[in-house]
Amino acid sequence: MLKSFQIRNFRLFRHIEVGRLSRVNLVVGENNAGKSTFLEAVELYASNASPTVLLDLLELRQETWFSEAQPHLKNFLGNSIRHLFFGHRLPQIGEEGITIGEISSSTKLHIGVAAYQNKYDDEGTTKRIRISDELDENLSNIEIFLILEENEKTRRLFSLDRDIRDIRRTSRVFFDRKDSEFKYTLQVVSTDNMLNRKVAALWDLTSLTNLESEVISALALIDDRVSGVAFVEDVNNGRGRDNRIPLVKMEGIEEPLPLKSMGDGMTRLFHIIVALVNARNGILLIDEFENGLHWSIQPKVWDIIFRLSERLNVQVFATTHSRDCVEGFDSAWNNYPSLGAFLRLEAKENVKVTEYTSETLTDAIEMNVEVR
Repeated sequence: MLKSFQIRNFRLFRHIEVGRLSRVNLVVGENNAGKSTFLEAVELYASNASPTVLLDLLELRQETWFSEAQPHLKNFLGNSIRHLFFGHRLPQIGEEGITIGEISSSTKLHIGVAAYQNKYDDEGTTKRIRISDELDENLSNIEIFLILEENEKTRRLFSLDRDIRDIRRTSRVFFDRKDSEFKYTLQVVSTDNMLNRKVAALWDLTSLTNLESEVISALALIDDRVSGVAFVEDVNNGRGRDNRIPLVKMEGIEEPLPLKSMGDGMTRLFHIIVALVNARNGILLIDEFENGLHWSIQPKVWDIIFRLSERLNVQVFATTHSRDCVEGFDSAWNNYPSLGAFLRLEAKENVKVTEYTSETLTDAIEMNVEVR
């Protein structure tokens, strides 16, 4: 579990430090203060800078777009990966890039740029040799790479001389997500929830285990008639893994009902709890926790998250804009005083982080102080 976190030169963060993280962490702040960016940094660290995650972060924000009206961006400096760096600018070779990890840890991840040259030995075998930080213009066979450095290890992530879309298209097998290389088991629930095939796969891992009842009881917070969930193939939309839909069994109703027919709150809650029970010994990220959830059930949902995260050894990071969500979190945190952390990001010239204790958060809410 991450006890603290430091971020340098990642998106709008020049440098921030969070001195204390806990089991369940809620991040708040105004628009463009960096809440989702904070979750992205945790995701990048937990995935060990997976190339797939790097590309996903860009595509989710539509940062892989390109226009022929931008001829000055056709070299490696115009690669879309630049949007992940502070100021939307790739660092120079040898210049400090992104740093993420625990504050006092020696295992921080450093993501930067390096130049390699193809050289040939006496047997004609090609070797890539990392060359000096200052390039000689006469050097040939130079290729610029995005690299990951951790301790004394260096890993080439991918060449920056190629367009991101080309990397994704031609290297799909190579860049398939390899969870075994991640630092932590990782589940992510975005503002728009998870893809249907992802939820179906997670439910397959949950169904018929002792955690299935936890999911069903959570759904009962919205409708206590829920007694079961199953995924079935929708043959009207063809066959394949993308066409499995969740059905809910309701007491007193003979026909199972599509989960989505039960409303956005039921769908949101199902995604959150299924992701949570499948993040055992890892990390769960929830962006805009409150989406679709009525204020009245949020304290109970937070209580489930505190309880299950401790039982399953999951560290949770969530964001919110909602005061109701903050109050629900505070209520649950008071029941588990050693398990929570509350962070407020404030966008000034540089992003500022304010860390709250349970007592200061409760006092702020009672005094009607704005903490979001």
